[in-house]
Amino acid sequence: MSTQLFRFSEIAGAPDSPGVYAWYYRLELTDKDIADCIESVELEPSEEARYEIIRSFLDVHLFRYYKEVPYFVSLSGKLKPKYQGLLAHHVEMSLSLIKRLAETPSNLYEIKRTLRLAIPQFSSPIYIGVATSLRVRLKQHVHLINSLQHLQAAGALTVMPETDSDSEADRDHKFAYEVSLIRGFRPSCLIVNTLELPVNDSIRYDLENILNRINYPLCGRN
Repeated sequence: MSTQLFRFSEIAGAPDSPGVYAWYYRLELTDKDIADCIESVELEPSEEARYEIIRSFLDVHLFRYYKEVPYFVSLSGKLKPKYQGLLAHHVEMSLSLIKRLAETPSNLYEIKRTLRLAIPQFSSPIYIGVATSLRVRLKQHVHLINSLQHLQAAGALTVMPETDSDSEADRDHKFAYEVSLIRGFRPSCLIVNTLELPVNDSIRYDLENILNRINYPLCGRN
């Protein structure tokens, strides 16, 4: 068994063999964004305003990508009113982190470098799948994501219809929609790790099932 890492643009080189794969999102902080943030912090005399600049920067460039989609919940009890609806994920940021970056915003350059080195080794996958041909399945992901990106750029992107189907095709479409429409991931920052597994389908699907329940990837959970 061997593992390989591929960028979004390198999928054609993925193994044409059975296995499992995991997509990751490599966070990218641009030097310009960091420089603009530092300038804004240094020009702001108010401490609370500096905190808000850092909080907004972290939300826009880092945390928003990993925000959970809303959960549908229902609460009921005997002789009690019934409540149901969507619960939104409120992203909590450490105040100590915000304070440290407000005091030394240039540390964002080191955070940029470290994040680039840390993914995927120190991050959770955003999607885990299984394939009889890793190359074919991953090229399908790339095709769907590219198609949605083009539709979005043309202003013709539609909302994916709700479906209870758990077919491979529907899971691929849901993943592509979440990448392109819901989270706004940049394809150039997507990378995938593959593991060739020359074993029967049952073992591959069992492994995919277990890995999903251990990692709880953001997109397309099984």
